[in-house]
Amino acid sequence: MQPYVDSSVSTANTLSTIFNKKFSFNDKVGGLDHVFDKIFGDVLISRIYPQNFVIRTGITRSRGVIIHGPSGTGKTLIARTLCDILKVEPKFVSGPEIYSFMVGESEAKIRALFDDAHEDQQRFGHASRLHVIIFDEIDIICKKRSVSNISARDNVQESVTTQLLTEIDGMNYLDNILIIGTTNRIDAIDPALFRPGRLEILIDVPLPDEKARLSIFEIHTKMLLKNGLLHHDVNINRIIRGTDGLTGAHIEQIVRRAVNGAMRRDIMTRGTLDISAEEADQLCVWNEDFLRALFDIRSDVEKANMTQYF
Repeated sequence: MQPYVDSSVSTANTLSTIFNKKFSFNDKVGGLDHVFDKIFGDVLISRIYPQNFVIRTGITRSRGVIIHGPSGTGKTLIARTLCDILKVEPKFVSGPEIYSFMVGESEAKIRALFDDAHEDQQRFGHASRLHVIIFDEIDIICKKRSVSNISARDNVQESVTTQLLTEIDGMNYLDNILIIGTTNRIDAIDPALFRPGRLEILIDVPLPDEKARLSIFEIHTKMLLKNGLLHHDVNINRIIRGTDGLTGAHIEQIVRRAVNGAMRRDIMTRGTLDISAEEADQLCVWNEDFLRALFDIRSDVEKANMTQYF
């Protein structure tokens, strides 16, 4: 038997760096290595590693994960990136779409999501392909159940919650299913969903720190840089410092508005919409375009925050 070696001591690699060498997910998702490291170790590793070993261990693989955090932090993008790595086309379910007040119809929608996985496992056993279901806004689908029902909608919601839990760990165990739930209201989810054997892995996606915001900014300005469209006066460090407290979605929006601002500036300077391709080739995005976009986004965020108090 080989002696135990602590891999954290023997190598500087992380699971994220090793996975990224093959799947290049950092080209799409920036600043979330710590999040992916946990997902790879707790969720994907038993599905990526040679299955002859996994089968011999007799372990049951994780059936699901909840990705939670503020709006705009990239939860849905993470879920889709995982599907790209697994080479699986997921079933994507938006929470508000699942409900129907016709008796039994909402529960039937939940059962139908798992039908293909049941059929494949019966036919192929361990050789079954992987089925992935993404529940966006899973807090709407699996709400905390109340002690006493007060409306027909409460009855439907509790029935849907019960049906989902039954499908996850019912009599017919599914080894070929992976459920990914996203939410920005983890406190609203029925805690029964987090029990071992269900969606027991909770992944917190916080607001990005300065290093993460820089990674996100670099992703969204990659084509600008490649094509020489960033003016030399662009002060990236100042821009990144100004994005403190903003999400990855906000940073993408800042880049988009800066580019639109550059085109608007060009049109206003020339006083015409008739701009040739040769003239457009001379345009660059300036630092002032980014600062104006940053100011506008921060103003929008402050206004949105203020409306919560009225």
